[in-house]
Amino acid sequence: MRYLFYFFLLIKFLPAEGQSVNTAQTVATGHLPVVVADAEGTVHLVFGQDSTIYYATAKAATMPFSQPMVIATLPGLVAGAKRGPQLAVTSKFIVVTAVDKAGNVVAYSLDRRASRWSPATRINDVPEVAKEGFQAVAGASDGTFNAAWLDLRDDRQNKIVSATSVDGGRTWSVNQVVYRSPGGTVCECCRVSMVASGKNVYIQFRNSMGGSRDLFLIHSADGGKTYAAAQKLGVGTWKLNACPMDGGAVTLATTGQPLTVWRRENTLYTCVPGQPEQAVGTGRNVTAVSGVSGTALAWDKDGAVWLKLNGSEPISPGRGQLPGVTIAGHSAVCVWEADGQVMTAIVPF
Repeated sequence: MRYLFYFFLLIKFLPAEGQSVNTAQTVATGHLPVVVADAEGTVHLVFGQDSTIYYATAKAATMPFSQPMVIATLPGLVAGAKRGPQLAVTSKFIVVTAVDKAGNVVAYSLDRRASRWSPATRINDVPEVAKEGFQAVAGASDGTFNAAWLDLRDDRQNKIVSATSVDGGRTWSVNQVVYRSPGGTVCECCRVSMVASGKNVYIQFRNSMGGSRDLFLIHSADGGKTYAAAQKLGVGTWKLNACPMDGGAVTLATTGQPLTVWRRENTLYTCVPGQPEQAVGTGRNVTAVSGVSGTALAWDKDGAVWLKLNGSEPISPGRGQLPGVTIAGHSAVCVWEADGQVMTAIVPF
């Protein structure tokens, strides 16, 4: 496969919500990019292409990504509709998780001192139960990571299951069912997201209960050993006899308070748990990240990616869909997929 490294595309100014950014960069051929910045400002990128998982870094937000390296080939890699490889970073380890079509969640671990990726480790202790392919991973501190996914064990109904690693993703704990929906199943085709810091772990998912497809949040205050009761987000509800294929995201503000973002019908909302939701725009596939400069939201609408920094008007870095975003220093790094290419743009706060 041949890569198109850092070819600058001129993107015409797009109509609608705000002023456009007029350039974007093509990183490589691939799908569903995910991007995370670490505490030192290094930006980490993972994406899938066919059955191969790729990883690249940028030493700072303003620098180009390195040539993507192959982490592994996972036969039957699932990489569609937010089901692609996921990424978490701590000071000592990097963990990438992915799902194969058989329904297994696997982890690859990089010891940052040794610069060598581990072989795949299966996280789910019951084989082939993650058939929907939605999963998330979060780094809590040093070598501690938490993972969560939609799981069919016991009754063939999707539920939220989690596991913890304390050795940088090399081995994983006995799996724990952390939520079963009273409606029988959680929403089958919506992204699971999570964030962790220290002993606090938050998992966000879309439920299916009483004919509604609303977002819920569950919290662990002991590093994933136990979880409190699930909490519905927002005061409204979405009556829908279908799966919206859109799960939102959860991030931690600098205060340590969780901030959730998600979609109801065509409206996108931010929501602090226990408070009313706040509309921020229209579109789908919204995600969010918080950092020293504030909060960045990214989503797609009408074939374009949109980025909103703090209270500013949304801007569009280019055409495409399924964005990811991180904050490195005083810049937001947005990545997305466009016509089978991984794109990136840098927007200063």
